[in-house]
Amino acid sequence: MPFPREGEEMIRQLRGLPLDPAESRDSGPRQLDSLLETCIERYHLGRNTPEETILENWSRIVGRTNADRCRPERIDRAGTLIIQVANATLRRELMFMEERILTALGSLPECGHIHRIHLKA
Repeated sequence: MPFPREGEEMIRQLRGLPLDPAESRDSGPRQLDSLLETCIERYHLGRNTPEETILENWSRIVGRTNADRCRPERIDRAGTLIIQVANATLRRELMFMEERILTALGSLPECGHIHRIHLKA
């Protein structure tokens, strides 16, 4: 006995399937190695993300004395590195160092797309 239409739609939503069965398509069996290659490429498995690279090199980017007093928060889609800074004095100091910070970021692998920094209190 088939489920009522509402039940089928609920099951499709829970499983992440398209609501309209006409939208789903069976692409047939795929080789496991090609599926793994796709996943490795899509999710950047086995290589550092830009965030990890920045964290590893943080003291070199902002200087050893400043590294403990601020931290990188995230990289937004526009290529801006958002840095959390606790006090206004350090924020002003980092503003003067912006070009040096951007140069250091540009020399890191996977970080060439960062072209701006934003200092956040």
